[in-house]
Amino acid sequence: MSKADELTKYIAVLADLFEVAQESSGEAVNLNKQECRVINVVGQFQPLMMREIAERAKLSITNTTGIVDKLVNRACLRRDRSDEDRRIVRICLTPEGEEIYAMEIENYRKVSRAILNGLDEPEQQEMLRMMRKVAVHLNQQKAELLKNL
Repeated sequence: MSKADELTKYIAVLADLFEVAQESSGEAVNLNKQECRVINVVGQFQPLMMREIAERAKLSITNTTGIVDKLVNRACLRRDRSDEDRRIVRICLTPEGEEIYAMEIENYRKVSRAILNGLDEPEQQEMLRMMRKVAVHLNQQKAELLKNL
């Protein structure tokens, strides 16, 4: 097995754990995976325009609009119109949306703690150092990487 194959296998396990954490948050408040993804994206980067949500959540504009409409009706998101240009609408979390986002983040934290608990202190520090390095590298290479996917 190549190093890339082995790494892919381990990352898939971690991705599954984080996906289960997100689904658990959604199930607790009766939201599906895409709705949770939209809340997560808005929570991280708010305020956002619809196009930005679609890009970050990897959804079509049409699908994003329907999801945002549903989440606005459920009082998880709100639309804020620009005073300067009424055509500009930014999406933000409501207090209920903030609670759901906080629940998602706490579930992610639980998975992260479980990962770290399997390591001793020097291993934890080394893992965090390597993850920072990988994150910086991937952010620098993101555009090129996405072109090749």
